[in-house]
Amino acid sequence: MMCDLDTSRLRHLQTLYPEVESATDYAHMLNGVNLDAVVIATSVANHYPMAKAALLAGKHTFIEKPMASSAAHCEELVAIARKNGLTLMTGHTFLYSSAVRKIQEIIRQGDIGEIRYICARRLNLGLFQKDINVAWDLAPHDLSIILALMGELP
Repeated sequence: MMCDLDTSRLRHLQTLYPEVESATDYAHMLNGVNLDAVVIATSVANHYPMAKAALLAGKHTFIEKPMASSAAHCEELVAIARKNGLTLMTGHTFLYSSAVRKIQEIIRQGDIGEIRYICARRLNLGLFQKDINVAWDLAPHDLSIILALMGELP
């Protein structure tokens, strides 16, 4: 099931995925359709309220990054997911790339010795996001890669 308020976008998606049902009513999708999980890929302002509704409806929830626009909202979502035994995950797609996996392997094998310093340089800024700043939009990728490579908090 795919859900969007923009009916023209839904029509386009239906041409790409004709076998997938579509809806414009998110609340009905959460409560009136037999779904186990929800993917939230919309503007950041909607992440928190939509994720909270999904978690309260008992749905495992994947949210495009950033999870929400404040740490307090993120902490609340994590608490709701924990309380209800649900998986809550954000989109850290680079962690699954072959390049990052190879770097992890090199580090694990000790081929480069002890890591004391990491420098990240953003070479492609991607799409301009109007609703969040560059730190919220791009830094999560670099930080999640660094945390995964090091296997510990700084």
